[in-house]
Amino acid sequence: MTAIRFSDLCAQGAVAGQRVFIRADLNVPQNDSGGITEDTRVRASVACIQMALDAGAAVMVTSHLGRPTEGTFKLSDSLVPVARRLSELLNRPVPLLGNWLGGVPVAPGQVVLLENCRINVGEKKNNEALARQMADLCDIFVHDAFGTAHRAEASTYGIAEYAKVACAGPLLAAEMDAISKALANPKRPLVAIVAGSKVSTKLTILKALADKVDQLIVGGGIANTFMLASGLKIGKSLAEPNLLAEAKAVIEAMQARGAAVPIPVDVVTAKTFAADAPATIKAATDVADDDLILDIGPQTAAALAEQLKAAGTIVWNGPVGVFEFATFEHGTRVLAQAIAQSSAFSIAGGGDTLAAIAKYGIEKDIGYISTGGGAFLEVLEGKTLPAFEVLTRRGQTQRAAVSVAPSLDIARGVAMMGSEASLAKILKTVASSMSGSLPDMSAALAAGDVAKANALLHAIKGYVPIFAVDALVAQVTQVEKVSKTESLAVVAPLFADLLPQLDGLLKEIGVFLAQN
Repeated sequence: MTAIRFSDLCAQGAVAGQRVFIRADLNVPQNDSGGITEDTRVRASVACIQMALDAGAAVMVTSHLGRPTEGTFKLSDSLVPVARRLSELLNRPVPLLGNWLGGVPVAPGQVVLLENCRINVGEKKNNEALARQMADLCDIFVHDAFGTAHRAEASTYGIAEYAKVACAGPLLAAEMDAISKALANPKRPLVAIVAGSKVSTKLTILKALADKVDQLIVGGGIANTFMLASGLKIGKSLAEPNLLAEAKAVIEAMQARGAAVPIPVDVVTAKTFAADAPATIKAATDVADDDLILDIGPQTAAALAEQLKAAGTIVWNGPVGVFEFATFEHGTRVLAQAIAQSSAFSIAGGGDTLAAIAKYGIEKDIGYISTGGGAFLEVLEGKTLPAFEVLTRRGQTQRAAVSVAPSLDIARGVAMMGSEASLAKILKTVASSMSGSLPDMSAALAAGDVAKANALLHAIKGYVPIFAVDALVAQVTQVEKVSKTESLAVVAPLFADLLPQLDGLLKEIGVFLAQN
């Protein structure tokens, strides 16, 4: 993907003094009194905002919250709680501005939060006049809300058409990288888990993945339909008999490629759908007419776990049983633990999937956790998301106009060290150190070891101020600070954005040393 990255612009010094409009995803859950009950999205957005502030920008941030009616403002739709939480996280006042389309008073080094963008008339239909009004507010538009990437709205798509510069923020860029790694250039075998209550809701995903994956594991009601298509009885279990032809087509498409859809050989059944219903493990061929299949059996779970442990890439969307009930969670738990133990790159998404990841405490063992919801599902369907399309198209035309400034500040280095010879001496040591620490940092993140990645970055933070440009020094400082306290889900996108910058610096050091 050829979208311009905001971190690149910051590292190039192209953001100083510019008006930056960040479309974030601050759509957080709230209780009845309006208090934020879970702030992951707000915490994740801080990195992009701080990056812009450190680069000397005048920063505007907006988001949707809930489902407001366009043209009608209600207090329950306000971003007041978000502004309060952002102020705490950024340790500075974050004023909330309403009626902002006519102009935003903000100076370099300041940040303002713009009231709920979905209140603006024409937002959801991507009204051109509204999009142009937003674009006129800024010099640089930053899309950092993957959860809205599948929607072509004025604040996510239209503004990117008309802004002077449109680029991807660190969160969106990280999603792009993870999706490309999992689906565009996967390490084989590629195994996908697709589960849910109905085939009809994920039929497009199943068909799309049947052309790509080596193993397609189905679960829940979807698995029941595939069992029916394979000639097995499922009792009174949830299924869609009218879609047997489609299920058979997916199985045949996989078989034609030498791949497979593993059908359960044993299942866990009950007579009623209840947490306290007695469970019975039985062969898939022994399901009675009054049985409900609520989980895969232990034999099936063990076989699938071995496939996952041997995978090169894993895409996970949905639990394979009713994991909310302790009696019927075994299959989901076994597969979750297998994914955690696998050396494969894994990407997971979907509300129930995230709930399962949290329940089993394996957040640090998943390569990338997508919080995109509908956007993640559309990617699995093989669709090109509107945000990816417009940023790629704008990136192709903008790159020629964006100057590429170096990350290595030779003048600073000479001033600090006294001569080019002294600078070359220290850079030789730095190059040797970074050549080992950057791969180690990537490996630590892949293993979920944030503490080790932070320790390696802390060492780099100690010497980059001697010879790197201000923007890169600020980026290193910010990521090192955040990674001391935040989880892998929050810091992984920041490292994904920073590591290419450090790799570029290392290459520039190599060129300097070759010439000196």
